[in-house]
Amino acid sequence: MIRRLLHGLGYVFAYVLFLGANTPDSVVTRLRIAYRLVGVRIVETPQIDSVERTIFLCPYRNLGATWFGEKWICHDILDRVDDGYVTYLRRHKGIDYQRPRGCADLAYCDESEYCYSEVSELE
Repeated sequence: MIRRLLHGLGYVFAYVLFLGANTPDSVVTRLRIAYRLVGVRIVETPQIDSVERTIFLCPYRNLGATWFGEKWICHDILDRVDDGYVTYLRRHKGIDYQRPRGCADLAYCDESEYCYSEVSELE
C-alpha cells in the first residue's frame, strides 16, 4: 500500500516537474535539477547515441541499512517515486525514463556508491 502511495505521489509530482518538458533533453534537465534539490551530487552526464545518461552519487544508499537492509531508502522507497515519473513520462510525453540503478553493469562506472539513470525517446 505504501509503495502504491509513493508511486502515486511520484506521478503527481511529475505533472509539476515535467510541465512544458516534451523532449528527452528538457526532461533530463528537469531530472538533474530535481536530483540536486534532494542532495544528489551528479558526477558525469554523458550522451550515448540518443540516450542522456546521468551518473551520480546516491546520498541515501545506506540510510536505514541497519534496520531495513542494504539500499533500502535509495533503491526501494525512492524507486517507487521514480516509478511514478516513469509512468507519467511514458503515458503523456512518449519518453523512456530508466530510473536510477546501480552502476555495476556499466564498464566505466563500477564504483559501488554510484547510480545512473537514462532518458530517451520511446522506441
